[in-house]
Amino acid sequence: MKTPFGLLDTSAPENRRPGAALVAGIVAGLSSGAVKMGWESLFPPRTPDREVPPVTFLKQRGIDPDEYTYTYNGNQVPWGVLAVHFGFSVVTVAAYSVAAEYFPKVKLLGGAAYGIGAFVVAHEIVLPRLGLSPSAKDLPVEEHASEFFGHIAWLLEAEVVRKATRLAIAGVPDADIRVETVAKLAGAARAALGR
Repeated sequence: MKTPFGLLDTSAPENRRPGAALVAGIVAGLSSGAVKMGWESLFPPRTPDREVPPVTFLKQRGIDPDEYTYTYNGNQVPWGVLAVHFGFSVVTVAAYSVAAEYFPKVKLLGGAAYGIGAFVVAHEIVLPRLGLSPSAKDLPVEEHASEFFGHIAWLLEAEVVRKATRLAIAGVPDADIRVETVAKLAGAARAALGR
């Protein structure tokens, strides 16, 4: 189906592998959640006096984030906070991965466009409405910048892992890539190299 600018064009049904896409999204969500966490350690989005949204989220539900920890190398690690952080990443990236199986333009700019959309929805709209952060207009520019670019890095990495994992599971490239075209290009390359 053709739509304006191809934004809602769909892939060929026979090329779709939604199960492989879901598993790939879960794997990519876990790996990219670690990337986002690393990004935030380099560019902390919040000032030191503000707690991270997963902590606030748990406290709002009557859960003490410091109660649920594990010890690694002498450090107390809050697994409840990690569960919220990685849970958000896995759900969001799995949705991205399955959506990309049907609507290839979801992968626009290597996933960066989806990352920007996730930033806007989560940090500019949802988190303030849930009381997990101040209103977007009251946040410092450093927080907006860290979260904006962090979400781009998050989805760029997720897209690389999603694509590789899907290929490993399904044995064929993304649903919007024509396998015959790839095979012809590979054949032409082999012929050009004299093999």
